[in-house]
Amino acid sequence: MDVREAVLASAIRSRLSKDKRVGDLPVCTHMLDDVVYLIGRVDTLEQRDIVEFIVKGTPGVKKVNTDELEVRELSRLRNKAA
Repeated sequence: MDVREAVLASAIRSRLSKDKRVGDLPVCTHMLDDVVYLIGRVDTLEQRDIVEFIVKGTPGVKKVNTDELEVRELSRLRNKAA
């Protein structure tokens, strides 16, 4: 990770941790080729959207990938449907 990515990752972590709605959720970030990957779990779709909004609003972020961000609300619905 270069210095720019390290500074950006720190800014993202800081912004997420300060938000009362999502600050205590187990969400990690990983950067690769100017894409911020969000990895972890949130309880609801709303929380996922908030996390994505915060990260996208961080100066320097160009693209966000939420494919590895599990939404428990959706997991429960899938389990009930199965």
